[in-house]
Amino acid sequence: MCGISGGWHSPALPEPVIVQALDAIKHRGPTDYGLRTYEDAFIGMRRLSIIDLAGGHQPLYNEDGQIAVIFNGEIYNYLELIPDLKARGHVFKSRSDTEVLLHLYEEYGPDMCRFLRGMFVFTILDMRQNVLFVARDHYGKKPLFYTRTPSGGILFASEIKALRVLAKEAHVPLVINDQAIYDYLSLGTVPQPDSIYCGVHALPAGSWMRFDGHDLKIETFWHVDYRRKIDISYPDALERVRGIISEAVRIRLRSDVPLGVLLSGGIDSSIVAYEAAREVGDNLKTFTVGVEDAELNEADVARRTAQALGVQNIILPMKIDPEQTLPALVRQYDQPFSDPSAMPSLAISKLAREHVTVALNGDGGDELFAGYRRYVATQMTDSLNWIPAPAARAAAATLSRIAPKRRSALGHMARLARTLSYSEGERYIARTMDMLLEQDKASIWRGPKMRPTEAWIESIPTYADNDLDIQLSRDVQIILQSALLVKMDIATMAASLEGRSPMMDYVLGEFAMSLPNHYLIKGTTTKALLRDAYRGLLPNEVMEGKKRGFEIPLKSWLSNELRPMINDLLATPNARVRRYVTDEYVDQVVAGTTLQDRNASYLLYSLLILELWLREFGE
Repeated sequence: MCGISGGWHSPALPEPVIVQALDAIKHRGPTDYGLRTYEDAFIGMRRLSIIDLAGGHQPLYNEDGQIAVIFNGEIYNYLELIPDLKARGHVFKSRSDTEVLLHLYEEYGPDMCRFLRGMFVFTILDMRQNVLFVARDHYGKKPLFYTRTPSGGILFASEIKALRVLAKEAHVPLVINDQAIYDYLSLGTVPQPDSIYCGVHALPAGSWMRFDGHDLKIETFWHVDYRRKIDISYPDALERVRGIISEAVRIRLRSDVPLGVLLSGGIDSSIVAYEAAREVGDNLKTFTVGVEDAELNEADVARRTAQALGVQNIILPMKIDPEQTLPALVRQYDQPFSDPSAMPSLAISKLAREHVTVALNGDGGDELFAGYRRYVATQMTDSLNWIPAPAARAAAATLSRIAPKRRSALGHMARLARTLSYSEGERYIARTMDMLLEQDKASIWRGPKMRPTEAWIESIPTYADNDLDIQLSRDVQIILQSALLVKMDIATMAASLEGRSPMMDYVLGEFAMSLPNHYLIKGTTTKALLRDAYRGLLPNEVMEGKKRGFEIPLKSWLSNELRPMINDLLATPNARVRRYVTDEYVDQVVAGTTLQDRNASYLLYSLLILELWLREFGE
């Protein structure tokens, strides 16, 4: 696991500047450092040693020293790839998965990506052909940002904080991207492949790019596809999903440093712990967050699950000072990022790192196996599209008035009814984020007219033929890639902790995408296939328990601990966000008197995060 950087710029960037950029992401790799320059090109890394601690120093070179590689991530199936490469005449000098990349590139060129099962961004400096080759994993679990330089070169890095250093030296202006802020108001994050800066982009997930000093070529080697349905019986599907998950966990247990599992009270992490326990036995360490709020605390369920599995469970007591945490969070994430669970994610990563260097988690299970209630709503909406829009709006208004809470059954029905009159993009935002729609932003936006966020959502190819698959496809390409994966990558790497996600194995994902909808959702039961596959193997309270997110007492914090910060930063006339949205909107959000059918706490929190970001980086 590493932080990497590279580029091609004429004249060549001074080595001290490159080192400064790498030092900006030292948290991603505190144990090793490497750099290779070649004419006007360079590749560098900061390494967190996980596999082959002694022999995996990077850059790593091929047999004649003409091809070098730096690598962020893990190739989980590297041991399976070695015998064939040796049979083809390749000579290995180490036990590292990084060296496998070199020989695959020599043998297959860009086609090498189809052999890889892992999370990765790697860069190959090919001095024979004078090219830089960069590839990013299937889901985009590992990040990479790049920009072109005024002289026609290219610069890239794992995090924007490193790219800022390089861009300054190369005279690349980093201008705030107003469209990114406009989209943030609807999504709570900056959607990839764009970034908060004009001209800075994320390499798309499942893609590679090739630069020869002049021309940049980007191609996709894998994409989300829900059209490849298979004919399989339900019992066979249960057996197959257990087999793939078991293998996905097994190959992610490869490590030369201490390893454990982050165990919540939910299904996905419990499945990962179950499969890991089958491999490791009672030596497996699991880690659970302990919080004081009884409604949010999952420690008791997780402890009983660990006891049932016969593994160790360590409760990590988590106390967060939100006023101290938020400024540091904004600096760490580089871009406006308003998922409140980023705070506990940073905290749990720091606590877990005191015990292990690698932690498996259950990320991705909900998005791939339909674990949210919105998927049930999507199924219902598909059968209710005949209802006229005026009738749907009237029903939504009535239900909103009588619903005791937004997250009650009536509250969900109100939101469902409201979306019946929406366009496809509006439905997505309302169901998934419940933030601002185009009709909301049109009246509060101060700047020039922007492209509606809904139009961008609708432009994403879904490769799906029904409403549920379309929703799932968009969640993988928006929520996973631009929110969940960003949150966990930044949180874990800030603590120099490697996070591995067996549920996001692309082979498992392709299987989930190939299944009939009724295998994933049965009536109002979410994640039906996974529940049935592990029923009897995990405690019933896990399989039937209510779903909880990794939540914090956000509403209470905004009213108490964070209220002085809100008053000092947002309630003042010189608030930076007032350059983008109207004074009236800011004042109403601070007072909690606007958009009563939306999540008022989330709207306020997202505005506070944006204000903090603008004060930190906006000038």
